[in-house]
Amino acid sequence: MRTTRLVTGMCIALATSAPVFAQEQGGFEIAAEWYDVSRPLSELAVQEGRAFQIQAPSEVMPARKVTPAMRGKGFAELTASALLAAPERSHVLPNVFTGGTLLNFDGIGVNGGAPSDANGAVGATQFVQWVNVQFAVYNKTTGAAVLGPVAGNTVFAGFVGSPGADACRTSNRGDPLAQYDKLANRWVLSQFAWAAGNTNTGPYYQCIAVSTTSDATGTYNRYVFPSLNAAGTANVFNDYAKLGVWPDAYYVTYVLFTPLATGSYLGPRACGYDRAAMLAGGAAVGRCKDFGTAFGPLLPSDVDGTTAPPAGSPNFLFGFDFNGAGVGNILQFWKFSFTTNVLSARTDLLVPAFTIGCPGTFGGACVRQPAPGELLDALSDRPMYRFAYRNFGTREVLLATHTVQQPGAAANGPVGMRWYELRDPNGAVNVYQQGTHAPDTTSRWMGSVAMDKKGNMALGYSASSATTFPGVRYTGRLRSEPRGFLESEATIVNGTGSQTSTFNRWGDYSSISVDPVDDCTFWYTQQYIATTGSFNWHTRIASFKFGNCS
Repeated sequence: MRTTRLVTGMCIALATSAPVFAQEQGGFEIAAEWYDVSRPLSELAVQEGRAFQIQAPSEVMPARKVTPAMRGKGFAELTASALLAAPERSHVLPNVFTGGTLLNFDGIGVNGGAPSDANGAVGATQFVQWVNVQFAVYNKTTGAAVLGPVAGNTVFAGFVGSPGADACRTSNRGDPLAQYDKLANRWVLSQFAWAAGNTNTGPYYQCIAVSTTSDATGTYNRYVFPSLNAAGTANVFNDYAKLGVWPDAYYVTYVLFTPLATGSYLGPRACGYDRAAMLAGGAAVGRCKDFGTAFGPLLPSDVDGTTAPPAGSPNFLFGFDFNGAGVGNILQFWKFSFTTNVLSARTDLLVPAFTIGCPGTFGGACVRQPAPGELLDALSDRPMYRFAYRNFGTREVLLATHTVQQPGAAANGPVGMRWYELRDPNGAVNVYQQGTHAPDTTSRWMGSVAMDKKGNMALGYSASSATTFPGVRYTGRLRSEPRGFLESEATIVNGTGSQTSTFNRWGDYSSISVDPVDDCTFWYTQQYIATTGSFNWHTRIASFKFGNCS
């Protein structure tokens, strides 16, 4: 049964000088249309996996940039910032990672679509990677494949009972997410879905599977949530979902559009899905907020480490604003609680001005690679996955990153990584430090950032230039180093070819996660190009750590 209920009487939980928009306060509730418990994934992969066909080479989904012209309010006010200017380029410090990468191996290869959407997470004994329309489970000690690659919808094999369940079972659309719930030692796998033949009209769904143990090859509690408007009367396209694990809910942000036949921008949505119910395999609801076209894409906060946020803490939402020239200096911050169903007013944080990467195409394709390579998509109209959270007891920390023009660069590249460390999100949230990683004229983009238990930070990303094939690199910083400084970078894998005729697509995201056992080892996955050609990307999985963390 599908239900949607409007929720009224919202209150404001955080005072701010920023204006409060009506769209930020409306809320509604959507119940899971169907749920069940699966057979072990290891059985599904053997018995039914071959029935799920990989697509012929084609673009999985068109790029949907959120340009200023789509947004319904005035652009960012470029107010003089009282903050210290971020270092224009990273200072070169000695690299203190231990002996380079620990494990470094190829993950899932090209499987018929672009972009790869390479992402994954590390668990108690395994690493799960989900790339486009396939996922695989690896032994985290050896890197050996434990299961797969298999088609992404294999985890929903046998999921029957409603139209949404059928869509999860029969469609394999990509935009996947593989997460590890460190607070419960469970896996969380998700992708969107819609029925065959309904590409342009919907209805659309979000399929979510929560493992019943720490073994990714075991059984899953499976759910499907319809993607409806706030009145429950029409479906909306739930693009670019991003997942954050939190004690009270699994928080997911979306970039909403009208059905694909028209594709008009509707703004971001944030939903919290009842984590306790989904861990137990019971009936679950999602509580959602629509922000309207005044805002661009958002990210939910996602817990790293085993220390939970303070009791009752809301989840934190992050975005940024820019004007018609792609220039901005405002970070946007909200608090959202599934438990209380309260969304705070917005807090604006002023930072040194930035220009989004590839401003001439509003975050589109401008990243260069050696001939005959096409320009690559920077996707810099939005923050990059994840918005990592860590509770140190005496301080709460959030990390974010997005792609910007390199300081002083000509229009449309090269690009670099702007990164931030925010503190005190449950109090007076502030920007503790920030920087722009652009040590030379090679473009660095599509990053992901996290922090270990010692407070050391790591940042992984793609790297490419007119003379450098697209590869994968990382950098980081010790907690003890000066604010805004990064180490000299290290290489995970050098590209050995250029991408051609693949609709300029790259990414659309990557992910770095921290091992829940030692809370020191970083795991990063991203795509690269091994041989010049079309729709032939490879992916890499690598682990590394700092010498001061054990």
